[in-house]
Amino acid sequence: MLNADAEKAILTRLRTVKGHIAGIERMVQNKENCADILVQISATRSSIQKIGIYLLENNAKDCLCSEAKSVEEKEHIQKTVKQIISFLK
Repeated sequence: MLNADAEKAILTRLRTVKGHIAGIERMVQNKENCADILVQISATRSSIQKIGIYLLENNAKDCLCSEAKSVEEKEHIQKTVKQIISFLK
């Protein structure tokens, strides 16, 4: 389950993607250059990927840290999640 800050951040990012999609739709309707459309699609795909990574990171930390028994264990979990996320980027 998302905390309020993470939910707000994800919804904001999704609204931004929604705006990008609308822009791409207009570009297609206006018969703009395919290369320009592909650049916008690539940027949108990257934004969606970042949303997924953000969601994964927050969920992993929340789920795993809730099971941690000590501060050291929580820190170790957070460090490991950060390493995984860095690898995915």
